[in-house]
Amino acid sequence: MSPSQTPGTALPVYLSQMFQAVPALVQVCRITGGCFVSSRASTLAAVRRHYPEISAARFSKKFRWLRRGNRLLNKAGVIVTGSPYKKLLKPYSAKKCMVFHGTYMFITRQAIEENAHFDLLCVTGPRMQSMLGRHPDIRLNCVMTGFLPFAEYPERNAEAREHKLLSMGLNPEKKTVIYTPSRKSIGSWDLLVEKLITGTPRHYNLILRPHPSQSLTARLDDRSSFRKMRRLCRERGDAVLDLVDNRLPDVLAVSDLVVSDANSPAEESLFYDLPQLFIESPLHSRDRLFNDGLQQGIHAEDLDNLMLLYECGMRFWAEDNGLANAIERALASSGEFSSARSRYFAWVFGARDRTAPQKVAAAIDELLVP
Repeated sequence: MSPSQTPGTALPVYLSQMFQAVPALVQVCRITGGCFVSSRASTLAAVRRHYPEISAARFSKKFRWLRRGNRLLNKAGVIVTGSPYKKLLKPYSAKKCMVFHGTYMFITRQAIEENAHFDLLCVTGPRMQSMLGRHPDIRLNCVMTGFLPFAEYPERNAEAREHKLLSMGLNPEKKTVIYTPSRKSIGSWDLLVEKLITGTPRHYNLILRPHPSQSLTARLDDRSSFRKMRRLCRERGDAVLDLVDNRLPDVLAVSDLVVSDANSPAEESLFYDLPQLFIESPLHSRDRLFNDGLQQGIHAEDLDNLMLLYECGMRFWAEDNGLANAIERALASSGEFSSARSRYFAWVFGARDRTAPQKVAAAIDELLVP
């Protein structure tokens, strides 16, 4: 029996304000036991909808004596989270563990300092290990665990593909294009989504998957956009707007081309060696990413390697014409970029390993040892 399951031992508490971190944290919670807590009603509602078997409770930042979530945090043996939350975690005496649910292209000195208060950092792969090691004067306790989301990445096969596409109202006889833009401040959604619906050739399925921050906490303009895109999807046929209704691994497993802003979902999709079409815009482009990295002090070697993501597929400027042709070329030329995708995946993640939840759970058990 592991320490986290020993009778009388305080269980882990998993804290997340953003739903983006929840699918990764759930993989560990299923092994260690424990409870999810959040102060956001939208996050808790999504946890209960997608993971009804997981215990969830609300906590309050102001009225700490009223909420069950606060009582759980007070009694926790270890608090596991996917964001720094330094100020939020300070009142609690439990040990703290940080797991990284995204791929994190930039890990700056400031980001390392913000995470230095954790008793344990679970590192996702060679890139993160390299970036964390650029500042040896900052003391960290790290363990290499691998990338948590890969535990949920299913095997690609014809039977599962047909079942999933049919369940989404799509045509299993067609190849599938998935669009995964970045968050609103840098993403291409407003610039590209309508053009993508009308311009993607009809012999492809199309999955539109806006960033979870838009899907779960949609503002008035987002809700208006979603209504319009749903209507356009119905008119087009074989197109669906996915507001986190399906797990990202499941939709990537049935996709044939990823259209993205060169972001975390694009990097994750390399698990399946999927062809890429990178959207560039004034908000986010290769040059913009490079300049942002320079300004944030990213090491030159890491920055050069980051730019190699754009060598893993075709590129398209969001405001240009010819999107249909770009999609066709991205699929037709996929083989030209396969070795680049393989090298980039190895630098970011290492091996194609689905055992990260067990490794994180074992590290948490070590923290719980008196």
